[in-house]
Amino acid sequence: MFNSGITSIQDAVTRLKNVKDGQEFSTLLSGIRNFLKTLDASPQCLMELEQRAYYLVNEYSDKETMANLDTARKRVIDYLKQLMTGSPADDRLLSVLNNYYLFLESLLERSPHRRGSIQKEQLSGLKIQNEYDVQHLLYAYLKPLYPLARAEVSEDTGYGTVRTDIFLDSGHVIEVKCTRGSMQSKKLIEEIEADMVHYHAEHIYFFIYDKEKIIENPELFRNIYENKIKGKQIQEGMTHGDT
Repeated sequence: MFNSGITSIQDAVTRLKNVKDGQEFSTLLSGIRNFLKTLDASPQCLMELEQRAYYLVNEYSDKETMANLDTARKRVIDYLKQLMTGSPADDRLLSVLNNYYLFLESLLERSPHRRGSIQKEQLSGLKIQNEYDVQHLLYAYLKPLYPLARAEVSEDTGYGTVRTDIFLDSGHVIEVKCTRGSMQSKKLIEEIEADMVHYHAEHIYFFIYDKEKIIENPELFRNIYENKIKGKQIQEGMTHGDT
């Protein structure tokens, strides 16, 4: 019996390449849908999958039906590969994180169109107070670029459970930090060092929203921690809390 259980996007691509008939294709698509749902794929992502998987069945020509199926199969494979390439290239993701402030400026500081229903007063009420606020907006900012990103994913480390603020894939995670009025730079450093050890991911990105401007030299601060632990890539995105 054909097993539709999907373990990864690459697994789905491999299986699609070996599809032999419409029934197998349909069963596999069901497995792919279920797998993407476990990754909190957006409705748009699932709809795109359905659209690419659609093909016409010619009841008078099995050959034409198979040709249509093969075309649909290739469309789905191309889409899944796009999702995989949505996994971050390090330089690209770091650039995206470092440009987060542009998103905040455009969203919160730019005056809405005077004919629109959104008022400046409504936007001025949206203030970042803590790291949960930062995480919420950062996740929304990243989701279109990384459709399979998930927020607050728990990971069993073997000696306890840690929660990833934003999980991009098994090798790339983002930990969000927001400085507080009572926080000293020493406390921020201690939190970062603890998280470096806990995560299994090879690439750990610390996104620091320096709301209270406690980091006097961001470049020096960044250089201290990037690539600090052997076998892991430690990188930091940073923005000041002007919003």
